[in-house]
Amino acid sequence: MKASSRRSGSIALVSLLGASSLAMAQSQTEDATTLDTLDIVSDAITAPDYMPLERKPQVGKMDVPVEDQPYSVSVIDRTFIEDSGAKNIQDALLYTPGVYAGAFGFDTRIDSAKVRGVDAGRYVDGLRQIYGSYNSVRTNVYALESIEVLKGPSSTLYGQGDLGGIINAVSKLPKAEQGGEIWAQYGTFNRKQLAVDVTGPATENGDVLYRVVALGRDSDTQVDYVENDGYVLAPSLTWRPSNDTSITLLLNRQENIGQISAQFLPQEGTLEPGSQGYIGSDRFVGEPGWDRYDREKTEATLFFDHQLNGDWAVAATARYTDSSAETREHWVQIGDVPDANGEVERTIYTVDASTQIFNVDARLEGDLELGATRHQLIVGADRQDALWEQSNYYYGAGQGGTFDVYNPEYGNLNASVINPSDRADNEVEQVGLYLADHIEIGPVIISAGLRHDWAENRKLAVTGSDTISEEEATTGRAGVMYRFENGLSPYLSYAEAFSMNLGTDGTAEANTLKPTTGEQQEAGIKYVSPDRSLGATVAYFDITQENRISDGSTPGGVAQTGAVIHGWEFQLNKRWNRFETQVAFTEMNAKDASSGNRLPYVAERQASWWNKLYIASNWRLGAGVRYVGDNVGSGGGPTVPSVTLYDAMVSYTWNNWDFSVDAKNLADEEYISWCRSEGADCGYGERRTVNANARYRF
Repeated sequence: MKASSRRSGSIALVSLLGASSLAMAQSQTEDATTLDTLDIVSDAITAPDYMPLERKPQVGKMDVPVEDQPYSVSVIDRTFIEDSGAKNIQDALLYTPGVYAGAFGFDTRIDSAKVRGVDAGRYVDGLRQIYGSYNSVRTNVYALESIEVLKGPSSTLYGQGDLGGIINAVSKLPKAEQGGEIWAQYGTFNRKQLAVDVTGPATENGDVLYRVVALGRDSDTQVDYVENDGYVLAPSLTWRPSNDTSITLLLNRQENIGQISAQFLPQEGTLEPGSQGYIGSDRFVGEPGWDRYDREKTEATLFFDHQLNGDWAVAATARYTDSSAETREHWVQIGDVPDANGEVERTIYTVDASTQIFNVDARLEGDLELGATRHQLIVGADRQDALWEQSNYYYGAGQGGTFDVYNPEYGNLNASVINPSDRADNEVEQVGLYLADHIEIGPVIISAGLRHDWAENRKLAVTGSDTISEEEATTGRAGVMYRFENGLSPYLSYAEAFSMNLGTDGTAEANTLKPTTGEQQEAGIKYVSPDRSLGATVAYFDITQENRISDGSTPGGVAQTGAVIHGWEFQLNKRWNRFETQVAFTEMNAKDASSGNRLPYVAERQASWWNKLYIASNWRLGAGVRYVGDNVGSGGGPTVPSVTLYDAMVSYTWNNWDFSVDAKNLADEEYISWCRSEGADCGYGERRTVNANARYRF
């Protein structure tokens, strides 16, 4: 790393944190708390008590608080999203134990995050969101009420999915009380946003509720010539024809316009010095006016809930999504090294991608007592239908012309080489039946579930025969917990997962790839103090994965290997009068079972500390520190060094106004966050961003 990246500002910030006595917190409530509603009594703040373990996450499909689940679940609510200045889901997850967010650095394309060392499924309102890659718009965090992370295998509830678990975004929906806000933001890289969120009853008797969430953004980024503009419009309407029935329709229209921030810069010149020193994090290797990454999405979600009687209810969620993306891009040819003149070969790439998705999940829910036991029971069925397509595809390695990465001169567009073609379409169909029961017998909790899936993945060839993979799978999970009267609740759990793999192994026999499967054993303790001001969770996990797709290729085809991951994570939340604190720590060992190499793009050690301090009734200050351990590329190298980053926030409330400034990477550390493999390409993490916000709440 260059010497300039070792900023003395980090020392100053540590002093500032100590002098300010900032307490830490992820102040989260069922609804976002605004300071003007707080009453100051005896020099203490009385606000709705928040404890992460008290939340009832949707991701578990049951009305059970986190503290009573023998599984690891984290919830990031609206208040923390705002306090920490999260610009996207990736930002919002930075202080979550067991989650490595931003694994691929600053990125205008996706919200990258690995959970317990492996990929996690991306869901919105309990339905799978992402199929394929780079073919839709990343979910706008302003349209969300909270983000939930169910850690570890989750096939029992969701069918085929990534072994890391589920990252579920919970949408903002109509509320019975009138309220809302207007939000204006201006910040680093000429970032400008204007947003509105308003909700309440649409009729006098309140049987119809509405909500409108809208945001527009115009922004440059830390990479020259790369913009990140866009908008989201998310109106919703709830009809309650009776006290027992609720029907909600949520529409979501998003569009993002700009370019791709990832330039795939060479290792020589980023992680280590090149022929002319270091290449800056602002380097753009494409062609201004030609490179673009434009994507859009239109989506409709329907929620239905009906209480049959005192014990039984039915619920269903269905969604249709139509999305597309248009990519025109250059990057440094992978593995190329700048010559003495600083020149490299560029790859030129084009593709148009689209998806059509229909998902539905319906279930019968029971909340009943049988003798000395209380049951929360769900019996459900779900279906996934998704098609993703690619056209105008061209990958021209080294055909994008030469480029000086140290002293760039643009205008060397070589678009005449492009000869686009269609690629094979991909289609997924899955039907699953599941049963789960949460049983309370006095202080004992037993949670168990079983599921059977019928899945078919098809690669629809442009010419020749299609590749079809059909699988049936039965998966389960089980957990047991004992709740002591002193607030301690030790637990044990076991869970399984499977995920289909499209395509063949590349050999002459063209064998269909086997599904990736895995299991997790977990042991932990959850604690909530009698006064509900302290909550803590510690968990040890052991994950075994089989038939994962190995990074890179092997002679003659694609390798499927295994992985072994074990480690532990810890989170503590504490509230004192005027300040709150959250501490998180993760330590794990994640290796490929065949080679023994570390799994790539994963920081095995992370620690974070978030603080919030209330001053009188008008001010609140926040500060956090994040330690991200080293990681490696594919094949075990190179090693990307660890980094320590600092964040801060200050806010002042006056009447209905809330004025705030938030900052990430306050010391402006310029650091490498990942490298593909030894001698290949690397990417930078996010530089300092500072945003000023003005909110008018009503």
